Amino acid sequence: MNNPSDKVMRRAIKLAEDSFAAGGSAIAAIVIRHDEIISEGLTTIVQEKDATCHAEINAIRAASKKLDSLYLEDCYLYTTYEPCPMCTSAAIWAKMKGIVFGANRDDQTPQLPWRVYIPSAEVIKNGTPLLELRSDFLRDECKQLLRLTRQPS
Repeated sequence: MNNPSDKVMRRAIKLAEDSFAAGGSAIAAIVIRHDEIISEGLTTIVQEKDATCHAEINAIRAASKKLDSLYLEDCYLYTTYEPCPMCTSAAIWAKMKGIVFGANRDDQTPQLPWRVYIPSAEVIKNGTPLLELRSDFLRDECKQLLRLTRQPS
């Protein structure tokens, strides 16, 4: 599988749609290594009452547990929405190979406002290791999810 992968991002889009249908947020993330999906994550900040439970953080946590490793070298993080500085930094701390995202912060909606105006590229540029970044991948499909997303209460 070459990165970015339509198949992986379409899986993330489907997870986000299913999450919304079940009453959750329409944001999803997947961690892959080579051709294998290692973990999947959904945004669960409302359910967990924890502001750090973004889809990307949940996927990184699950991948680290599954691989029994602090570091996720050779892994890519796919996410339907541009990761915030916290999530991008988590990928750097995990020494991931790269990030692929769909909709970007310019696609924000009233239901999903961008809260910290630091783009992923800026965080990556100032971090070590220097992760690969592929932005706006299947952006139009991912933008549709932003209209579904509920604002946490």
